[in-house]
Amino acid sequence: MDIFKIIRDESCTIQLSAKSKDECILKLSELLAKGVPGMPADKINLALLDREKIGSTGFEEGVAIPHAKIAGLDDFYMGIAFSRKGVPFESVDGKKSHIFFTIIGPDERPKEHLQILAQLSRITRNPNARREMKHARSVTALKEAFLRYVSARDFSEKDVRKNKLLMIILYDKRFLDDILELFLERGIRGVNILESTGIKDQLSTIPLFGDFLDFLGERSDVSKTIMTIVPEKEVAEIIQGIEEIVGDLDKHTGAMVMALDLFMMKGSLEI
Repeated sequence: MDIFKIIRDESCTIQLSAKSKDECILKLSELLAKGVPGMPADKINLALLDREKIGSTGFEEGVAIPHAKIAGLDDFYMGIAFSRKGVPFESVDGKKSHIFFTIIGPDERPKEHLQILAQLSRITRNPNARREMKHARSVTALKEAFLRYVSARDFSEKDVRKNKLLMIILYDKRFLDDILELFLERGIRGVNILESTGIKDQLSTIPLFGDFLDFLGERSDVSKTIMTIVPEKEVAEIIQGIEEIVGDLDKHTGAMVMALDLFMMKGSLEI
């Protein structure tokens, strides 16, 4: 399922106006209900409010992604709304939210729900995507501004493909969450993370080399190794996505990626 297939035109607006979070969620529910056959707005509203009790879906940079799982729903539905004045939405950075993605989906399809949220999170962290959406002067322009940054790959692709073992070693752990989010977006869930130390930690126990530890620099010697299985034909695209997060790997000294052939593989680590 591609994310652009779940957007409902009748559930999009550039004229959202609300003075409070509850009022905003009610209006978003009413808007989304226009594109969901047989689903009353009050049911959507209740589901969204219940989800907010877990934690606010108001994030940084003026973006909010209210979402909920609803029993009996047949598919995923999404609306996009823009508020020029903004709405106090209990956002992480304390600022008003302007761009809203409202999503509901079946409660028995959590993996797809997670993939949608991960892709939305990555797109909305792009300042160009946010800027273009804020400057949209019509619903069509709002959708087009968003869709320009949406990958058209099919989440549910099930064909048999040759796989590679992808290993990412990170000394700079600031990138870990973003890389894991990239994997979720692409439907990769069988991920294993190991923590280990490099040569500096081992040499520190040998008195002979004590005077030379400064030569190895001040960087932490603790690394995270991410291992997962990916389709061979997607390796280049995934590495490109990783480089968008960490920078040019050919010039990086705190991150490394390897794609290895598999002689044999049985079992699965997918959650």
